[in-house]
Amino acid sequence: MKLWLFDCNAPAADIEAGCRAAAALIEKRGFTLQQAYDAVMKRSNRERFERRAAQAWDNAEDEALRVTYHGEEPPGEPVLGPAEEPE
Repeated sequence: MKLWLFDCNAPAADIEAGCRAAAALIEKRGFTLQQAYDAVMKRSNRERFERRAAQAWDNAEDEALRVTYHGEEPPGEPVLGPAEEPE
């Protein structure tokens, strides 16, 4: 799985750097990107979820935004999600 920031007007290179930082944070916490994403999706559907994996995703989204926008507040509300990979 590859990550991307959606609803984001930052340059692609900055988004890529932010997403690499987000992925590294999730993996450092001991989860795969898929595990963290699944946990946050289950949480949003009010299903049972792995709390630490969902927290890793939340923290990774914050890290992606921090890196992408160089510590500034992002305009709008960008969202971290799986990149749409060509089939």
